[in-house]
Amino acid sequence: MNNLRALATALVFTLSLTGCGRMRLQSPIAPAAGPPATFVPSTSDVKTTQVFDVREGLTKGTAFHAASDLLAQQYTVDVSDAHAGFLMTTWQASYIRGGVPDVRYRTRVVIRFLGDDWRQVSVRSEANWQRDAEWDVGYDTKMLDTVTAQLRAKIGKKN
Repeated sequence: MNNLRALATALVFTLSLTGCGRMRLQSPIAPAAGPPATFVPSTSDVKTTQVFDVREGLTKGTAFHAASDLLAQQYTVDVSDAHAGFLMTTWQASYIRGGVPDVRYRTRVVIRFLGDDWRQVSVRSEANWQRDAEWDVGYDTKMLDTVTAQLRAKIGKKN
């Protein structure tokens, strides 16, 4: 009877170890697999920037104020120059992994009104992924598309 009990205990112990091996969860302090899927490594201005036309009848001040308000709703504006038509947000850890911002991924937005008459505006997304001691440079597709669509809806030409 003792041999049977010892065998049963050994079997349960072995099965529990095997089960734990398959059910292993990643440690919250272990390095994650990589940057978010929306990160695209690139140094090309063509890829990181979207340009659209400003709606007719908007003054420079109105267009700039609308862009500034839009950014301030979601980001911290770091540089704001109403005379030059330039806005830039701070770097922020924008990727949430396991309920916590991943500080190895940072993003920011740059808005620039183009030309003397500001009839066009460019929206640029900048993103960096830290790999070891170096930063991979690129942009965030979701951020670029979202901010551009929101700003276009506010100040862009109506079709």
